Amino acid sequence: MRVKICGTATFADLSCAVAAGADAAGFLMGITHVTQDAVTPEAAAAMVATLPPFIEPVAVTHLTRPVDLIRIVEVSHCTTLQIQDMVTPEDIAEIRAALPYLRIIKAVHVTDMSAVATAKYFADAADAILLDTRTVDRIGGTGIPHDWNISAKIVQECSVPVILAGGLTPENVGEAVRRVRPYAVDVHTGVKMNGVRDAERTRAFVANARDCS
Repeated sequence: MRVKICGTATFADLSCAVAAGADAAGFLMGITHVTQDAVTPEAAAAMVATLPPFIEPVAVTHLTRPVDLIRIVEVSHCTTLQIQDMVTPEDIAEIRAALPYLRIIKAVHVTDMSAVATAKYFADAADAILLDTRTVDRIGGTGIPHDWNISAKIVQECSVPVILAGGLTPENVGEAVRRVRPYAVDVHTGVKMNGVRDAERTRAFVANARDCS
């Protein structure tokens, strides 16, 4: 099971994810909704430069204009882009044409069964689909799980890898993996303690996710 640790805001956060054995580190940039742990593309670039081999840097953003998304990737030096808000397949194609090396993840918010059709719609444009939870003011980092039965159906019917996010913790990630069978899992708030990324919880999350794969 592949694991992404999101919301990397400091070098300490990054060291924690690397030491835990994460496969990817997410950097929140270009934020329009409520979130914690946002960084500038320049700050992300400084951290990305210290990553060891085989750990993927992911630019996670709320922005939607292709020109803005392209700039974030170019400045941060991330090699994967995770788009949290609404774009079109044509927007994704424009970004891909400008940055052919880039892997693109499209977030789909699982609010009801309509998420199945939305995920399949974006599967033709994106390299992977990420299933997340949203609230009125947050489009990620909610700490709230969604309906894993819907997530499992998306995994079964989607033609690209599906990443499960939304309210995952060291305590529930094992059950989530067994029920949904995603390609990867993604955590942000679930490995924090008193608002700070916790080394023990991060290690436990990675270990528990992989124990069930």
